[in-house]
Amino acid sequence: MLSEWRSSTMLDGVTDVVLDQAGNLYEGNAASSTVNVYASGASGDVAPIRTLAGPSTGLAVPQGVALDSAGSLYVLNTGGIPANRTITVYPPGADGDTPPLRTLTGIQVGSGNLNAIAVDRFDNLYLAEDVPAIISVFAPGANGAVTPIRTISGGSTGLDVASKMTFDPLNNLYVANGLSILIFAPAAAGDVAPMRTISGPSTGLSDCFDLAVDASGQVYAGNFPPDFSAGSITVYAAGATGDAPPIRTITGVDTGLGVPTGGIALDPPAIIQDNWRWCNTCQGLFYAGNPTTGACPAGGGHDYSNSADYVLSFSPGGGQDNWRWCNTCQGLFYAGLPTTGSCPAEGGHDYTGSGDYTLIMS
Repeated sequence: MLSEWRSSTMLDGVTDVVLDQAGNLYEGNAASSTVNVYASGASGDVAPIRTLAGPSTGLAVPQGVALDSAGSLYVLNTGGIPANRTITVYPPGADGDTPPLRTLTGIQVGSGNLNAIAVDRFDNLYLAEDVPAIISVFAPGANGAVTPIRTISGGSTGLDVASKMTFDPLNNLYVANGLSILIFAPAAAGDVAPMRTISGPSTGLSDCFDLAVDASGQVYAGNFPPDFSAGSITVYAAGATGDAPPIRTITGVDTGLGVPTGGIALDPPAIIQDNWRWCNTCQGLFYAGNPTTGACPAGGGHDYSNSADYVLSFSPGGGQDNWRWCNTCQGLFYAGLPTTGSCPAEGGHDYTGSGDYTLIMS
């Protein structure tokens, strides 16, 4: 947990942290309007390997940081006048006074606080706001005064004070929500109830402000103590729901935990996605998690009756990457060659919005 200024580290009002696939740690500083990057395994009074700072960056009291699948950095800026309430996006490896590649503006829909951002497995950008309680979702590549592609809000959602968001390996959305943790299905929209809610006196949740999920689905929550004493990190079993007690609790003087408001970051998990199916007409593999079953080379949509539910992993991984999903035919194809092949729906495959899948080679 990062929370204080130290001479070499340049920590200055830490608000959020995130790890990239190489294990480098990114942290946003509200007081100095900077983002520091520390090498994997950094410890002690160590200097950052990069610092994003300066007038060209557009940084203004960073509240949240996130990374997409390409390593681009997203920063939620909340400071000062409404014009400074933006989300700025920087190229991988950005350092110094680097201007953003893109800037989302006009993102505030109510009068409350902009609390958090997160990027899902398909590079959709999520923004949490508390008055009204709403989560807005923006398409990959969103720029300027753009409209969300969907929102999550309403009485059924249970949203109150959404302060942090994260995703599990199956792209379910987890929301730190004060005295509860809300778990929504991928593509949740509108006034929808969460799939699961962790809440109740046995949970040990207390103004839950930080949140992370590991590769096994265990949930880590940072708790802000009501009396401003030492905080805690409570850990819940994968699939926990209701008034579930934590399986572990980290707290006490020896832990060094103060008041946890700066975020929890875990080593990046192996990212997986289910709902890939076998078509018993063309014998191909396609994604069945969308309303359409795509275009089968034999005509019509794919037929996956009697198919198992297959799971694919995203890169990096121990195999061959650059396998992509075609959003026209829904099929899986190899995109590592100059041509994108032949799509049953005509033309080449279109993998806009696809993840980078890794297949294990025997």
